[in-house]
Amino acid sequence: MGGLDSIDLKLLKLLNEDSRKTLKELGREVGLSISAVRKRLVKLEKSRVIKGYTVEVDHRKLGLGLTAFLRLEVDPKDLQNLTQRLSHYREVCEVHRITGNHNLLVKVRARDVPSLNKFLEKLTDSSGLMREIETLVAIESFKETR
Repeated sequence: MGGLDSIDLKLLKLLNEDSRKTLKELGREVGLSISAVRKRLVKLEKSRVIKGYTVEVDHRKLGLGLTAFLRLEVDPKDLQNLTQRLSHYREVCEVHRITGNHNLLVKVRARDVPSLNKFLEKLTDSSGLMREIETLVAIESFKETR
């Protein structure tokens, strides 16, 4: 985190808690003027520390109450191809390269178990790139980071 001072870090924390805070509110909380806050945010955006501003969604209210994690074993030569394919599925929320017996961890959301099964069938039929899939269904979530 080179080049970031305590004020930058505080601004990031405040925006992570509520990305709709106004420049005036941010300035009041960090002790800076509106123009000074704007200048810092522009710097953080240009350096890609801030990549965007998002909303927190209650996925259950969208009918996506089931969260699952897929541990995939993929031939390393097929990794890039598969990660690109995964990014096109609406069910896929996150894709991570990991260590261990499996080399990808994929977070997915679905309406229910039958919907998850349908997605898994579609995924395995269409790609043919996976050696193994292990599915872990979350029974309760205690913290999810935006």
